[in-house]
Amino acid sequence: MRRALACSVAAVVLATAGWVWAQDAGDDRAAINAAKEHMERGQELYVQGSYLEAAEAFERAYEAQEFGAFLFNAAIAYERHRAWSQAADHYERYLQDEPNDASAADIRQRVDRLRTLALQERAQAGGTGAGDAGAGSTPADGADGGTAVAAGTDGGTGTSTVSAPPITVADLGAPIEEADMKSLVAVRTNPPGATVSLKQGDRVVAHGPGPFAHTLDEGEYRVIVEHPDYRTVEESFRITPGRVYVFFVEMSQGQFLGYLRVVTDVPGASVYVDDRDEGAAGQTPFANVIPTGEHRIWVERPGYRPQEQTIQVGLGEDVTLRLDLTRVDFGRIRVVANIRGAKVIVDDREVGEVPWEGEVSAGPRRVRIEADGMKDYETTIDVQQGQVTPIRVRLRPAVGRGGAWVTAALAALLVGGGAVMGILANGIETDLANERDAGRLASDDPRLLEGQLLAIGADVAFGFAVLLGGLSVYYFLRDPLPDSEGTTLEPRDWAFAPYLGPDGGGAGMRWSF
Repeated sequence: MRRALACSVAAVVLATAGWVWAQDAGDDRAAINAAKEHMERGQELYVQGSYLEAAEAFERAYEAQEFGAFLFNAAIAYERHRAWSQAADHYERYLQDEPNDASAADIRQRVDRLRTLALQERAQAGGTGAGDAGAGSTPADGADGGTAVAAGTDGGTGTSTVSAPPITVADLGAPIEEADMKSLVAVRTNPPGATVSLKQGDRVVAHGPGPFAHTLDEGEYRVIVEHPDYRTVEESFRITPGRVYVFFVEMSQGQFLGYLRVVTDVPGASVYVDDRDEGAAGQTPFANVIPTGEHRIWVERPGYRPQEQTIQVGLGEDVTLRLDLTRVDFGRIRVVANIRGAKVIVDDREVGEVPWEGEVSAGPRRVRIEADGMKDYETTIDVQQGQVTPIRVRLRPAVGRGGAWVTAALAALLVGGGAVMGILANGIETDLANERDAGRLASDDPRLLEGQLLAIGADVAFGFAVLLGGLSVYYFLRDPLPDSEGTTLEPRDWAFAPYLGPDGGGAGMRWSF
């Protein structure tokens, strides 16, 4: 029985969000969606054995969309809960919605027996019957002294005590099997207002304007959709027990449509259907009508490996594609700085100029930013798989070293000049010494003064060279300006933003700080 109802309440192909044809379809879309959610919840509760809660969920499904199949499911759940009156009420309401059901006579007979059981249990609870059976129990078959209530009595009125033995749960007949479950066919057309006919063989089972819904038994059927402004569309299909079928019909294209949902563990992935060049059909969670047949689906999200699937959408089917996205094994670095055109160097390899964004292997990476006349900025970051790490850099001016170079050059010139004068002074001193030893040196020889002046000049040059050299070192080491600075932001997902321009479409990176 659980298996049977699991089939009866499984809205395998009930289309929900994505009814995009008509401006006024929003309420209808929301109602169908709510009905599906309640019915699926009812199925889950029924399988768990929570029959009362399941029945209440089916009732809420009916409140969202007044389809008789929901009442039928609720009646079954109430019956399993041994809530005989509620089960009878819902079977009767079902017959009000579906008076032409082929099994209407059997359902009415079941209603009579359910009401009899309900009256018997009320009588027992009031002490008018034999035994102390609690609510929900019935006397054993053939028990004496029970109070039998005439079948067909209403709500406890018109009862009569008779000598016939009371009925039991077994008198309800065999449990409802899967083959007895009701299925629902709903037809939505674009444009709305088309005439829908359901035929089984040559017999017209149902006929009416769209939007159209009808409860059917298991079997082979043909749906025919007619509109005065479009050619007739028709298709054969098979109804299996306990299913809810929603057919979408595009009259202008003369085709039936199924329904596609794409769900990813990370929302926001782009979904492409059949032709990637046409652009994304939407983003996950994605839901929309789709022509029946085979389709190729691509699902892509920046930072994750793209996935490709081939699916088959049958007539009236609601196909759900669930995917788990896997991050790529690389990441990205995004660099912006106050100096446009500054060099970006990653692990000692120049990769581009500011502003720059590019792919790098995941893991620790050393990033350096360089620009002429500016102090370098360097940092180490941990690049995450499938994520972008933004870096904001402010380069500061480097200290000018012109003065240091000038003083260093002057010091070098002075050293050179002093060396020359020292060499000349030493040469003169040697010549004078030789002539002094030979006794030929005159006291007024002008070379005596010249040698002294050259020696003094060499000493002065060396002294100034030392001073300028020290000043040059100071200028080279002195740095009163602040260092360049940067901020590494938290890794984040990256995204491409589509755009349209005079030359066509494209995609570019989108980011913000």
